[in-house]
Amino acid sequence: MSASAGVRSGSFQTGSTGHPDECAFPDDDFWALFARDEEVVAMLTVRGDPRWSVEVTSLRPEAFRFDRRVVGPDDGFTFHDPSDGPPPEVETTDRVVIPPGSEAALWIVSPLDDDATGGADARVGVDQAPMRVRSLGIARDSTIDFDRTLWVSGLDSDSAEFRSQLEGLCAR
Repeated sequence: MSASAGVRSGSFQTGSTGHPDECAFPDDDFWALFARDEEVVAMLTVRGDPRWSVEVTSLRPEAFRFDRRVVGPDDGFTFHDPSDGPPPEVETTDRVVIPPGSEAALWIVSPLDDDATGGADARVGVDQAPMRVRSLGIARDSTIDFDRTLWVSGLDSDSAEFRSQLEGLCAR
């Protein structure tokens, strides 16, 4: 048994803002597409792998922050809806302790730099969040891999090119 433990995506992932994958045959790598002028807001839960508590600290808290509440499978708690925008900063934190069998919500808000889209014809994706995981007194840098990729287009939402890009997502 290792004293160092990891974390992974939990049981819930949502991005009800942007343009989520609604194709008849979903692309396994496509979570949602955002235009350059749309705020990227998504949320997924994070679960610890071990049988003991794990402290997880975001290495980019301006883009990846935790909900202050940690929930277990029987808590019946509903997290803030991403379509309402991100939760207020006072409801989030850069670090959280996740007990065994529990999950914490990780908020993803504008994870790319403004000029990271690489131009109008390109799109850039984000599919993981850098974290520091501490368990049993040992800390190590790691990532939380998302199940799918959040994509940001270099196009504005009101452009004909962006609408064409959206229509073409399911036409592959």
